[in-house]
Amino acid sequence: MTQDILFVCNHNAGRSQMAEAYLNARYGDRYAAFSAGNYPGSSMSEYTVRVMEEAGIPMAGHAPKPLGEFMDRQFDTIARLCDCSGICPVLPPARRVIDHPISDPSQFVGSDGDVMEGFRTVRDLVFAWVDETFGAAAGVTIVWQRPDGPVPSVVLCSDTNRPLQEVMRDIRSLLERQGIPCTITEGDGPVQLSFNGIPFEKIVPLYVPKTCSMCGSCDGSEGECSGGRRYEGIPESVVRLAAMRAAGLK
Repeated sequence: MTQDILFVCNHNAGRSQMAEAYLNARYGDRYAAFSAGNYPGSSMSEYTVRVMEEAGIPMAGHAPKPLGEFMDRQFDTIARLCDCSGICPVLPPARRVIDHPISDPSQFVGSDGDVMEGFRTVRDLVFAWVDETFGAAAGVTIVWQRPDGPVPSVVLCSDTNRPLQEVMRDIRSLLERQGIPCTITEGDGPVQLSFNGIPFEKIVPLYVPKTCSMCGSCDGSEGECSGGRRYEGIPESVVRLAAMRAAGLK
């Protein structure tokens, strides 16, 4: 299942066109990208065409389009690349809206070489941001490791009193409904909950109490309670936040 992404900028002749073309070329197996302008220009910028062709992405068939052309569509994500979040026209419906302003290349002046260099810089910024924002969302792998003891066999979340394993299954269903594959692996080993190989507490920093929450008496620094990761009692809402961040949705 692919996700529909709409990129928006002022004239739909530069930034949003670059993002659309690159996302379709690089991640077209997972996304269907489109672009539109708040105040679309009459034609594509020749510099956009030239710098994209330098990157091996032809722009034949691309032309500025108005936002109104997409108002009857539902998008998974709309990304505004212009600095107009408070004044731009109403957007089509979307599950999430990202504001990531990038310099408007139509404002560049100077020689042909100077303007080309400016457009190359914008192109590279757009490509890097698309990779960071959408490339990382290929999927989420949740790994829950725990030894036989002293960690309880059932770890409950403090805000809902639901088992952590049940919460993780709900998270998997939520992500998959948004087209993001998710796998859950449980195994033996040092206590750790991780998302895409990153420990949970590095994604959402946790307060670790001085008194060990496993046994209630030691400081967790030695003996059978060593390890420093204490997941029982964490709120379900925080686990969900970590998953969303790992999926690139927060």
